[in-house]
Amino acid sequence: MKYFSLFLFLFFCVSTTLWAQEIKFIEAPENYQLYARDTTNSAEVLVSGALKKQSILKKVTLKVFKDDVLYTTQKSIIKDHKFSISTRIHAGLHQYKFEVYIEKKQKDSLYYFANHVVCGDAYIITGQSNSHASSTLSTYSNVYCRSYGVKTGYEAYNEEDKNVHWGLATGNCPGLKKTVGGWFTKNSFGVGVWGMELMRHIVETYQIPVCIINGGSGSSSIEQNMLYPEQPSLETSFGRLAYRVNKAGLKDKVKAVFWHQGESNSNTESSYKAYASNFDVLLNDWKRVYTGLEKVYLFQLHPGCGRTLQTFQAELREVQNEIDKKYEIVEIMSTMGVTGHDGCHFSYEGYLEFSKRIFPLVSRDFYAEQFNYTITPPKLISSNFISPKEMLLTFDQPLVFEEKKRVRGVDYFLKNQFFFSTNLGDENRVETIKSIHVVDNTLHILLESNSDINFISYLPAKFYTGTEIVYNGPWLMGKENNIGALSFYQRPIGNYK
Repeated sequence: MKYFSLFLFLFFCVSTTLWAQEIKFIEAPENYQLYARDTTNSAEVLVSGALKKQSILKKVTLKVFKDDVLYTTQKSIIKDHKFSISTRIHAGLHQYKFEVYIEKKQKDSLYYFANHVVCGDAYIITGQSNSHASSTLSTYSNVYCRSYGVKTGYEAYNEEDKNVHWGLATGNCPGLKKTVGGWFTKNSFGVGVWGMELMRHIVETYQIPVCIINGGSGSSSIEQNMLYPEQPSLETSFGRLAYRVNKAGLKDKVKAVFWHQGESNSNTESSYKAYASNFDVLLNDWKRVYTGLEKVYLFQLHPGCGRTLQTFQAELREVQNEIDKKYEIVEIMSTMGVTGHDGCHFSYEGYLEFSKRIFPLVSRDFYAEQFNYTITPPKLISSNFISPKEMLLTFDQPLVFEEKKRVRGVDYFLKNQFFFSTNLGDENRVETIKSIHVVDNTLHILLESNSDINFISYLPAKFYTGTEIVYNGPWLMGKENNIGALSFYQRPIGNYK
């Protein structure tokens, strides 16, 4: 690719000298560009330009090659020193080459060309560090996996960055000294480990090229990911991402946003309480800027991260549940039970599991895939006392659970990961649970004694009870998919009658 780019540079230097830049292109494909397909499974490609007033050119010819075989030839008569040629390319594992010829001395001469152009689907990933983790183990590359520009994190987008256009997506990152990282490193075409794996699944399963543009910023709050119209766009994370998507020609073509963020908003009570209203604003701005947006995939946070010992992570995870319920466009995915959690981030294998979990939802929503098993995380539907000491928790799918898990030499039991309160908003407390068991999609909890309980929570905020060890199981899981059940906080328990 390096030598190919050098050839192009020399070619255009020569052509510019010979023809004195007679054409100023208004629209034209670029090397490695992805055009988003429409409902016809194809995309329009427009080649248009303006000529100098003194130009004597009479016509422009466009030749399009599909997989190196001539696909179409079109000519445009120059009128009022302008021309425009439109053609369509089709989605699939095909690469197109565009060659523009001008007539000089009754002979067509090659003036411009763009190679490796494809037609497929476009997505966005954004959020904080777990949205864009890179890895030295992420070596997969595919000519049909594309991205645009530089993922800069918090850094300003400089003139050098603006010159980076299309390229092959990567899950790796320059200068990584650990297996996983790259939280604050500029990364051209960087999409992160699980973004790259998601692209692999789509390309290999559905034979459709994919572009992902990742705008994640390590440790960022939801506020730092929001649009601020009063600020220059390239000074905000939202603006830098929108700039890249717009320059890629995809602003109205993005199918979905993948959003993994929230740890930084769990540190204070005021921050988590503002999360729902901030998400409302962010979602409205996404829909306004990315006008073709059909889905937002929201990852519920795993316990961990955050700068403080006191945390409101359990409360924030419940806010994420409420967001999922509120908006039809939002689909929530659990990170509970994902392998390789280190207290904040995940192993390379853990990030691959992110992709494994979310890919079926994408397949269902955008590739007409139907499944004979449940692909979503278990959600609590209701909880009720069925006797003075026994309650029944009903979920939306069959369950299994880990009875216990040994962490640092200590056994932690799932039955001790349910917490209770009498009043909404009270501090959660521990009640002695005699036993738990599962029957299909119900979890039976038997208390040791009667208690004044009206609300139930599943999972501690961040640490195992009485420790400063980040919670990492045991887990309640879906029987059909092995996805960890969504954490919930202070759900009402129906009274026994």
